[in-house]
Amino acid sequence: MSSCLVIAFGFTNLAILGWLVVAGVPLLIHFLSRRRYRETTWAAMEYLVAAMRQSRRRMRLEQFLLLALRTLIVVLIVLAVAEPYVESTGFTFVPGGERTHRLLVIDGSYSMALKNDDGKMRFARAKALARALVEESPAGDGFTLVLMSSPPQVVVGTPALEPDTFIDELDRLILPQTTLDLPATFERVEEVLSQAKTETPGLVRAEVYFFTDLGKVGWLPRFASEKTESDFRRRVRRLAKAASLAIVDVGQAGVDNRAVTDVRVEEPFATVARPLGLTATVKNFGANPLTEQAVELWVDGRKTGKQNVDLAAGSSAGVRFSHRFSSPGEKTIEIKAPGDRLEVDNRRWLALSVKPCLSVLCVDGHISAGGGATGYLTVALAPQEGKVERTRVCPKVVPESALLEQNLAGYDCVFLCNVAQFTTSEAEALKRYVEEGGGLVFFLGDRVLADRYNRRLAENVKNPTRILPARLAGIVDKKTAGLNPLEYRHPIVDKFRGREQTGLLTTPISKYFKLQVREKSNANVVLATESGNPLVVEETIGQGRVVLVATSADTSWGSMPMWPSFVPLVHEILAYAVGGQIAERNRLVGDMLEGQVLLGPPSRGAATGVKNGKAAGSMVIKTPDNRQVKLPVGYRNGSVVWTFEETNTSGIYTVSPALDTGESSDDGGSRDYAVNIDTVESDLTKLTEEQLRNDVLAGVPIEIETTWSHGETETLGPIARRGRLAVTLLYTVFGLLLLESYLAWRFGHHVQ
Repeated sequence: MSSCLVIAFGFTNLAILGWLVVAGVPLLIHFLSRRRYRETTWAAMEYLVAAMRQSRRRMRLEQFLLLALRTLIVVLIVLAVAEPYVESTGFTFVPGGERTHRLLVIDGSYSMALKNDDGKMRFARAKALARALVEESPAGDGFTLVLMSSPPQVVVGTPALEPDTFIDELDRLILPQTTLDLPATFERVEEVLSQAKTETPGLVRAEVYFFTDLGKVGWLPRFASEKTESDFRRRVRRLAKAASLAIVDVGQAGVDNRAVTDVRVEEPFATVARPLGLTATVKNFGANPLTEQAVELWVDGRKTGKQNVDLAAGSSAGVRFSHRFSSPGEKTIEIKAPGDRLEVDNRRWLALSVKPCLSVLCVDGHISAGGGATGYLTVALAPQEGKVERTRVCPKVVPESALLEQNLAGYDCVFLCNVAQFTTSEAEALKRYVEEGGGLVFFLGDRVLADRYNRRLAENVKNPTRILPARLAGIVDKKTAGLNPLEYRHPIVDKFRGREQTGLLTTPISKYFKLQVREKSNANVVLATESGNPLVVEETIGQGRVVLVATSADTSWGSMPMWPSFVPLVHEILAYAVGGQIAERNRLVGDMLEGQVLLGPPSRGAATGVKNGKAAGSMVIKTPDNRQVKLPVGYRNGSVVWTFEETNTSGIYTVSPALDTGESSDDGGSRDYAVNIDTVESDLTKLTEEQLRNDVLAGVPIEIETTWSHGETETLGPIARRGRLAVTLLYTVFGLLLLESYLAWRFGHHVQ
């Protein structure tokens, strides 16, 4: 084992050295204690003076020795508190053969997928350098591995004493497409160090290496509070005391990057009848402008559109596309903006179901020859009856007694109009439908029994089936002169902004239920009467949305259904109610995917179903890297559901019933899910060494080595090691205190 050469000396807490002035206190006390004597001639004194002259030199030496000893004690205490260290090079600090625990932390944020000037991906270079460090370490050292991502992953938690075993884990490490959680990473690092100290006490030293591109977004975290920031600072200081810290910089400053940051559809659903408009947002994160940046639209793997856009430095631009689907079914949309060295953020996906039309169930609580409670509503939903290809909405009307006969999962939205009351089974079915992503809209009326609604559907201690966003109070029998859109804050009324000709503000209403919205609830008031009473209230429950309209959908409680604003208002309510379905199908990397297993007639060979109240069979998910993972299904709230959490890669995930062979079924029933990256990491601005030392790791000794300019060389140069002297100094102080006490006693006894 090779020895190391000391090349530097320093202090962790340099400001503490100011207390060295205290070392002058013994001197000050010594000089102040000296007295001025007045000489008086006395015959007997001449004999005493003669005797004292013989021992004066020895006494003066003893006093100066005690003074120097006490001053040295003060100096050593101050130095120990300042935490001095010696700095050395090489892989081993102590030449006596101490074994070392080396904890390797590799940056797993997706900016590490960028290729440097040498063509090497940052993540690959980090792994190569980490491998070289392990191979060049002395025998007997232990190695652990943490992936720096969000959340961080402890890959090897117990120190591996066999380098080959550790290198196998290192080689299998795959870059996730997540962001970086620095505070959580430091927390995991501290846990691994503490665990290793207990499990392998033979590893007396500890060293932590961070292989990272030092992206500013990840390394300058935004703390939720001052407490979380102070906790982080304390943890960093504890780590610096427990181990030597080193950063291996594999990044490069001044790299330009562009990214597709967002894709939005103009409608919350897609049908074959109407072209779907969508807008892609492209941002230039670099310092140089981009001209004629290509932006492409791909549908089901085929390029269907292309536009060019100019992007100034640091600016964004929206690019609009329109596409008409020729057939219904599962569709995937992809936006590409190619051209830079970080490809992972140059594309973004969208998954949706294209339908012949939007299927809406209208439950009528008062069917009559004149059309009943849903007459005006169905006309508003589908103004051109019989021309489905133009209407986009296919309403079906049933009486309230037939509610449980319907397969609610087959409808995009359910409208309940003037339904008097609900049984327990009906309330449970509606609750399940909403939680699994369905849209539910209530229109009230004269047949509604408020007490039954509140007991079955509203907030109360004994009600497990709450789906009403507000409780129903008494009926207000007073004609309103208009409505209050509440500054058009809610998406349902936002499109009415500046369009007073639609008549929304002057909508006449004669009667309505007074709604009581619970304080601190998630419900939002969409529209109010002129007196301020809520008229339309919505709330997201589970994965679905519920909209409650306090008045009727017919003319029994006012002329609203005949007003010009009624048709657009109904369509905006419908659009909002089903809007959560697209959000459910489009998630970010790291989010959990989940869905319901439809228990209709099973596909040929498919193994799904429920037996004895428990889920049977499974589902299969196909990941973007073409892996097929079998998903066990579970029974929850009367439904069979599946979940999948390993969404570390962006792209399209396809879920379908599994055959008995374990493969996915081709008989339909599959559903696509789009998983996209959080583009906050697309800002490749690099943290400077000054920011790192003075802000993130202020006052903490850490070595930094930049490697990206080393070309093809995959070796890590010597990183400085720091040995601490504080403990040695404190032991020395303890010994000096004992020596000072003994000498003071000895000299004092001798004088006596």
